[in-house]
Amino acid sequence: MKYAVIGKGKTGSHVIDLLKENNATYGVFDSKNRISLEALKNYDAGICFVNGPVFKTLIPVLIDSQIPLVIGTTGFQWDESLFVDVKKRKCRWIKSANFSIGINALNDVLNNNFTRLKSIYPEYKFLIHEEHHDEKLDAPSGTALRFAEILGDRIEITHERKNDIIGFHSVSMNTKNEKITISHEVNNRAVFANGAIKATQLLVDLDFGIHEFGTLLRQDA
Repeated sequence: MKYAVIGKGKTGSHVIDLLKENNATYGVFDSKNRISLEALKNYDAGICFVNGPVFKTLIPVLIDSQIPLVIGTTGFQWDESLFVDVKKRKCRWIKSANFSIGINALNDVLNNNFTRLKSIYPEYKFLIHEEHHDEKLDAPSGTALRFAEILGDRIEITHERKNDIIGFHSVSMNTKNEKITISHEVNNRAVFANGAIKATQLLVDLDFGIHEFGTLLRQDA
């Protein structure tokens, strides 16, 4: 497989490193080597880690190219019209706010266990806390927002931006007499790159449209 790496920032650089380690064939697109429809035709799959505003400008050429794509963009609002357009134009995309396998496993824990606790503890309060490096633009993070989406109402989200924290997330359920907390901390951005490369292996058998990485992981388990 020949990979188009779109964006070589904090995570994109790790994608490149892993592809090098595995002797994979790849090309890099960034502000110095801009994407074009003609160039993308030379690749079997794309891995895109750019911020939301940049990704928005790339959507037309990405759809026109029909390149199978893995997208780790945050700070972007996915509206229904884009889902319809991607499917109509016969594209295969996988997206996630977080390509860490551990975070996606945590999503399942929240969905299967924490949501069930709501019926056991009628008086509860959820608290989501996340920390990232001080260059991260979106706050709260897409991962924290996904946690809140899973858990439903009565959610408080706090966040910090400091130093070079890669990613820390915790979810606490507070009741009158107990506090239940689960957390996840990233020590190396390679976890996101690993997940994104794994996702490219899932693209081949997908129907046209936009798919969630976490959903595909559950199906692949």
